[in-house]
Amino acid sequence: MARKKIALFSAGWASNILAQFLRGIHDEFSSLDLDTYLFLCYATYGQSESERSGELKIFKLPDLKDYDGAIIISNLCDFPGVLDDLVSRCNAAGIPVISHGIPRDNAVNIIMDNDSGMNDLTEHLITVHGVKDIVFIAGTADNSDSAERLESVRNTALKHGLSFTDENVVYSNWEFQKAAEIARDFARKGRLPDAFICANDEIAMVMITTFEDYGISVPKDVIITGFDNLPETSIFYPSISSVEPDSRLHGRICARTMADLLNGRSTDNPIKLPSRFISRESCGCTLCPESALRRLRVATDDFKNNRKKDRGNWHIFGLERMMLKCESVNELRKTLSDSLSQEHFFEGDDFHILFDACAYKTLTSYDLDYEDDSDYSDRQDVIFSIRNGSIQNIRYVESSQIVPGISDTDPCHMYVILPVHEGPHKIGFVVFSDCYDGIDSKEVMLFMEKINSSMVHSKKSIYLKAVNEYVREMSNIDSLTSVKNRSAYEARLDEIKKRIAEGSLSEAGIVLFDVNNLKRINDELGHYKGDEYLKNACHLICATYKNSPVYRIGGDEFIVILEGHPYEARTQLMEAFVNKMDKIERSDAAPEEKVSIAYGMAVYNGAGDGIEAVVKRADELMYETKKRMKAKNPVSSENS
Repeated sequence: MARKKIALFSAGWASNILAQFLRGIHDEFSSLDLDTYLFLCYATYGQSESERSGELKIFKLPDLKDYDGAIIISNLCDFPGVLDDLVSRCNAAGIPVISHGIPRDNAVNIIMDNDSGMNDLTEHLITVHGVKDIVFIAGTADNSDSAERLESVRNTALKHGLSFTDENVVYSNWEFQKAAEIARDFARKGRLPDAFICANDEIAMVMITTFEDYGISVPKDVIITGFDNLPETSIFYPSISSVEPDSRLHGRICARTMADLLNGRSTDNPIKLPSRFISRESCGCTLCPESALRRLRVATDDFKNNRKKDRGNWHIFGLERMMLKCESVNELRKTLSDSLSQEHFFEGDDFHILFDACAYKTLTSYDLDYEDDSDYSDRQDVIFSIRNGSIQNIRYVESSQIVPGISDTDPCHMYVILPVHEGPHKIGFVVFSDCYDGIDSKEVMLFMEKINSSMVHSKKSIYLKAVNEYVREMSNIDSLTSVKNRSAYEARLDEIKKRIAEGSLSEAGIVLFDVNNLKRINDELGHYKGDEYLKNACHLICATYKNSPVYRIGGDEFIVILEGHPYEARTQLMEAFVNKMDKIERSDAAPEEKVSIAYGMAVYNGAGDGIEAVVKRADELMYETKKRMKAKNPVSSENS
């Protein structure tokens, strides 16, 4: 029986919450024979639309028919249309889907009781600390968690007879910069409320540090509280009074509920999980002994963690520098593969980089406005793959496989799939395994920022090189016939001379052509028809010598260089050319189509005076052929 697969979807901007949630899922799933696939991005409202679009495309990668169930961490990826699309795709695939955080129709909803913890917090501020004037710093207007927390604060304030209107609400859009601007605005006005109740801890910490720059002290001058009870809130100074949703418990409940659904057991819907208020220094209360001890150990713990982070940062920065030097897609592939083969301590022993088939067009497109709105291709090219500590030599996988070389006999894993993109354009994705600490510490986020930033700069280098090569190639193309011109021929001749001198070329052939009757066609039918006549003559030469380079070296002169198989088949090719030309001359074709071409062929076989002597012999043979052709057709002899 195939191992079950559960798809998870989340954004990673609230890394602490997400990491605890994932550990809770692991607690429940670790004893079950299943793998979890976390499709993770770092989309935020603060990004440009194009950058956010590139991040969110990773949610389009999985075909949900390949999975047995899905969990959407919806309060972390509440972007327009995203949740409804994911739920709809799960329903279409016929798999159970859980929405954690934001209720959705046609899903099992596991939601947090924002009201209980926020009500206790507001009651505490009013009854214990005498707060009368409250400002709520909300997230976004359409976020259900933020709206529920706001409503709880409003109801509790009104219950105590306090004024609470729309003027008591300011929206941060979950952006740190916006939260800092809000704090600066209040500081400059010189009028502070009794308390700021923030929709999450990070907004609270941003406001506290911003107020410090203006000499405003918390809680002496103003109370500030948060929500989520992040690990750093207890060691921050002042420690943050907050509401704890217990994200690890939420993850366990989601996993337990999914196990019930997979086994056909019924569940409650919605399932509501409690939250609890924790008082600390930012509201004027004291720090508990356990948190005080954690604060004392901060320097020691930071020293240990920073040593590991420093090594990881140097590794990532080194990878970024090498990527920035790449000027082609193949060079980029080789750089990533060679570098990670030598050192991958940060990425681990189960790590993979894959490029989508569309990546090559994305990276080399001459059209800077090129848009790529398509889904991922059916095949993904494997750039680097290490599994169970062994580097795998796998060239590509089907997109449905995601992880190269995976087997049901492997230990169960949580695979974390993140997008590699250049702005809105998908390039591919990377796969980490069981990287709970890397998500928690934001090291995974840093890694992806550097990879994707490098893609932006690599795109420019690759694009410029491709344009330069295109311009250089076009400078070697004859504008009328689209074959290579005399400049390209002379460069090729220099290359052949060099190879002969080095002893790396022992044989080659030269076929020289001169188009007959061009002057007569120009005089009788006009230069437009003369151009058509030349192009038809060139087409006949190219059709015969389609595996060899053809050059236009004069007004009516062409030359072909033969190497390899065309050199070996030179006699047969010349016979085929003559037969095609004879057939055209006997036909009822129009004058500009009935081409006549003189020809001469000579070979270099390691003897003689070199390639220039071969060209001269071919030229002499061509003029002998021209004389015979004129004698056969004297009508055109004086106008050839």
